[in-house]
Amino acid sequence: MKSSDTKPQPLGIRFSPIVRRGLIAAAVFVAVAEAVFVAKIVHERGLFEYVALDYRGSRTAGEAILEHGLGAPYQPELLEAAQRKLYDRYVRETGRGALPFGVVPVPYPPPFSLVFVPSTFLDPVPGFLVWTCVHLAVFLLYQVRLGRVFKVSGPGWLIAAVMLSPPVFIHLVMGQISVWLMVFFGEAMIAFDRGHLFRVGAWLGLLVVKPQTLVLIIPVLVVNGQWRMLFGLATAVAAAIAPTLIVAGSWVKGYVGGLLKFFGATGMVMNSFPRSMTNWRAFALNASRVLPPIVAWAGAVFGMTATGVAGFLCGLGLRRGERAVVPLAWLGLVAATNAFTWHAHVHQALMLVPPLYWVVGRWPDLKEPVAAVCLSLALVFLVSAFSTNVGFAHDLLGMAFLAVLVATALGCAMVIRAVGSSSSEMQ
Repeated sequence: MKSSDTKPQPLGIRFSPIVRRGLIAAAVFVAVAEAVFVAKIVHERGLFEYVALDYRGSRTAGEAILEHGLGAPYQPELLEAAQRKLYDRYVRETGRGALPFGVVPVPYPPPFSLVFVPSTFLDPVPGFLVWTCVHLAVFLLYQVRLGRVFKVSGPGWLIAAVMLSPPVFIHLVMGQISVWLMVFFGEAMIAFDRGHLFRVGAWLGLLVVKPQTLVLIIPVLVVNGQWRMLFGLATAVAAAIAPTLIVAGSWVKGYVGGLLKFFGATGMVMNSFPRSMTNWRAFALNASRVLPPIVAWAGAVFGMTATGVAGFLCGLGLRRGERAVVPLAWLGLVAATNAFTWHAHVHQALMLVPPLYWVVGRWPDLKEPVAAVCLSLALVFLVSAFSTNVGFAHDLLGMAFLAVLVATALGCAMVIRAVGSSSSEMQ
């Protein structure tokens, strides 16, 4: 019996009609505010500087592949000239808050960089619009799939809240690729629900496009002795890399060498904005503004340790395989990963969407609270962006998101532990 076939369990959580109307009003406000925010940024700062920033890197990587070969995306000097042209043509450098030029790195392993090629056949602005529309369609259609698979009743409200949430909004505005993390992880969840463990690993292996997402998942699978998943993961990674080595070994060599150049360069490569991340690293950097650095980093180390332990406790729930535990185990593990790992921007949290659908399918009463959290995070970002500046808004959003991630990981771990204790007592 699949976990998704388990009868939904009511929790007795009911929002009053007034609160529901408030959520609807908040959703309308967020939608309008996001549109105004984008229009304001484009008017003041142009394109390919904040709006379409990540697409600037992706597009020029695709152009570099066409002009110089498969290893070209990992050579900053080849990307610099193309990105400089986009910057000079479309960016208003005198705009409020405009960032100085820097090369946007493309730290995605081969052969994933091939997906950047098709949009280069269009001019830059139409290319970005098509890129955005394709990802928008993926967001919508894949949530419909998740709603059907995990039997979420009336998923429209949840879909709307997720679409307005900061991970989706920032992803679309900047031209990111993290929507595919949601798809890969979602297919892994579906395969796990159906008992296809090798497929679970194979889909998880595709997360190597952003390998930091696997920092807790792989150790958990090892500790659990889930060798079929690990074999599937290794097979997927090998299947992606082996043809690359055969056809163009310089591609992999260029990827590794390019990473060293990107993160070792000074004054040339775009900063990764670590203070705006959703992890304990960002906590330490932000806390260091008001606390002695040693105190801030000590707090971060403690937080990472506690979050990592919570993630492992959630992961151990996968080994038990109890239907009441599995959705929470995956949700808690992914939440802990995003808080624990060294590099995690807000759009990486899209990996939480599939297990959230699974959880809401099992406990429908959580649909409105989840929507409320999504809209609250959006309001945190938008209100601070309009009242202060975009940089501070991203930093504040990152810390708010960290709090949500840690609370989710700890909450899931506590529930899993409680269920385990109850099961032991019954035995």
